[in-house]
Amino acid sequence: MRFFSRVSDIISSNVNDLLDRAEDPEKMVKLLIVEMEEHIEKAREGLAKALAGEKQLEANLRKNRDAAADWLAKAEAAIERGEDDLARKCLERKKEHEKIADGLQPQWEAAHRTSDALKADFRRLEEKVEEARRRRDALIARQLAAEAQKQVASVAPAMSKAQQSFAKFDRMERKVEQIEAEAQALVELSDTKRDLDKEVAHSERQAEVDAEMAALKEKARRKKEGS
Repeated sequence: MRFFSRVSDIISSNVNDLLDRAEDPEKMVKLLIVEMEEHIEKAREGLAKALAGEKQLEANLRKNRDAAADWLAKAEAAIERGEDDLARKCLERKKEHEKIADGLQPQWEAAHRTSDALKADFRRLEEKVEEARRRRDALIARQLAAEAQKQVASVAPAMSKAQQSFAKFDRMERKVEQIEAEAQALVELSDTKRDLDKEVAHSERQAEVDAEMAALKEKARRKKEGS
């Protein structure tokens, strides 16, 4: 999710090229604003994809949580009808959805944190572009009032400051990449552990199913005695 990488370099190279060829200062500054707006639109598209990915993870998580609750209700209904085998199968299916949901939970949380950081970065980028728009007219006026040689000298410090501002976005990107790396590391650790724990997890799941079966039977017995 490199939304902001190389934005500073690209804009800087365009600025330098415009400065070298500048005959119309007003046109130069307007083109610079257009370049910034194009890059921010690309960043917006990338951010939208990241947010969509997070929403998809969230939807899958919610779907499996809901499915687990639905299978529990089906197991309860089967117990009340005296269909123990069916109830056990329903509880096993419930456990499967719970396991999927438990695996999705940390992935969604990591994606949510990443999205929040990217949105903050994007807002700061928008603010910088808006600042450039506000400064546009004043900068054009200054350039038009100066001689050609002074025009280049006056623009250079402004562009240097702009590059320093975009450097802040590079630091924010590195922070986002660090969060992504940590999230990926957690996923990889989980993958390597899964095979080793598979047999133990299956045994524990069966024990849980047995316990829930007993609880549901007791619940059904009390219900029958109370009716």
